[in-house]
Amino acid sequence: MNTIPVEPSVLLAARAAKFARRKRINQIATILALVAMAFGLFWLFWILWETIRLGFEGLTLATFTQMTPPPNEEGGLANAIFGSLVMVVLATCLATPIGILAGIYLVEFDTKGWLATLTRFVNDILLSAPSIVIGLFVYAVVVAHFKSFSGYAGVVALSLIVVPVVIRTTENMLQLVPSALREAAYALGAPKWKVTLSITLRAARAG
Repeated sequence: MNTIPVEPSVLLAARAAKFARRKRINQIATILALVAMAFGLFWLFWILWETIRLGFEGLTLATFTQMTPPPNEEGGLANAIFGSLVMVVLATCLATPIGILAGIYLVEFDTKGWLATLTRFVNDILLSAPSIVIGLFVYAVVVAHFKSFSGYAGVVALSLIVVPVVIRTTENMLQLVPSALREAAYALGAPKWKVTLSITLRAARAG
């Protein structure tokens, strides 16, 4: 069966036409993407500007010194600011020791056991869970159970957000400590708890 030979110039011309067509399509897609990005950024910066402009107008000394007023009356946010600071401090004091101890356990005492695997799995879920989901969970467990709102419910919710972050950070920092430090301490006869407190944690203190 005879085939008609195609001249190289024809092939080059076809390839050049296809490349030019792809280039035009790519340019159009890039322009449309930039236009869409500019459209979104315009509204984003407009919202930010309006928020900052109107927010600065409401920042007065009364905002930080007076209590929240009844509707249609003047006042401030002193109690809300103080309550938020108290909840953050309590949540940090509650979540930080739990997260550090859990991270130490995962790295130093049980790296591949079933409990460590389950803990990492639950920790990954908490890390990826939206804060609204955690808030709804605390509402169902704490607020609905005791039938009253309280700052302690907010402390529990913040603690559930902080604990997985502290666990992951502690685990990553302890894994960066060279195993030679632990082995040298074991060779000198130091118990595991002593090695963890005096060697491992001190080496990972910066993280």
